[in-house]
Amino acid sequence: MKKFLILSIIHLFLYANESIYIDAKLAIQMIEKRDVTFISAEKIKKIIRGSKLIDTSSLFSSSVLGNMPCSPLYSCPSNIERKLTELGVKRDNFLVLYDKSYGVYASTLYSILESIGHKNMSILNGGAEAILKIDPNQKLYNKYMQEISNLTEKDKSVLDDIKKKLDILKPHLLVQKKYLDTVVIDKNESYQSSKLDKTFLLSSKDLRELVTQMQRGDKNVTIVDTCPMVDIVGNRYGNYEVGVSTFNWKKVIDIENKRLKSKEKLTTIFNSFPKEKQYALYCMENSNKALFLMTVMRYLGYNKVKAFTGNWSVWTRGKDEE
Repeated sequence: MKKFLILSIIHLFLYANESIYIDAKLAIQMIEKRDVTFISAEKIKKIIRGSKLIDTSSLFSSSVLGNMPCSPLYSCPSNIERKLTELGVKRDNFLVLYDKSYGVYASTLYSILESIGHKNMSILNGGAEAILKIDPNQKLYNKYMQEISNLTEKDKSVLDDIKKKLDILKPHLLVQKKYLDTVVIDKNESYQSSKLDKTFLLSSKDLRELVTQMQRGDKNVTIVDTCPMVDIVGNRYGNYEVGVSTFNWKKVIDIENKRLKSKEKLTTIFNSFPKEKQYALYCMENSNKALFLMTVMRYLGYNKVKAFTGNWSVWTRGKDEE
């Protein structure tokens, strides 16, 4: 009962702050709690204990011909429902999403799950590496490993003693190397989507309409290339349409620490982006970077921001059909 109360308080804290991102200090309290599921959004070697895997690279947003049968959703709800069911994830689970790529894939997965109505989730800023840095058992484990590296061949008895200590510590480390196996779920417990949520997503038709608005002089619309690349909303000469802005997604990440920059720095970075304007984000290669930057902007309080869920082939196909 006490554990449930603590977890409920954590949930209320998250909801009250409408936090898309959480830090390691909060996440560490949620590891292996009954109604919390940690999900890695890409295949990685260092995972948080008890994690499950949904590899977003397998959730193709479009075919090679530019077909998006579930547009503007990144992936069809039935595909996601099946994966969540196989992993034993329930609608009332609180999900903590992470990756090793600054949150790019976790943001994509966040957007996918949000689109099928899953609201109880956050992205772990810094991923498993952030947990590694504050896990007291990991610090002790690293200390013992350093002691081993300083030993000579004559210190065999000392080495054996340290290895025993390491064996005791290993099961208690918060970052390990094994995902939870797929579980068999009764059909009555299958994951069911709720009402689809397309609030922050754009189809190719939506994006074309915004381009038209912008061309007609609507100064409340800003289209942003997040990669940046020049073709997806360019004319036939490969130049940008008038008014298209570029904003490299890498500006928001702390490369050394593999996480977002501080909220204060992010606010400064976006100080030339008025919050009352409407923003449409895209990337020619795929939608991961656009969804990532859209998530960061929402974190900063931008409510009129959307991301195009297709790539270059989706856009050019749409233009050919006009």
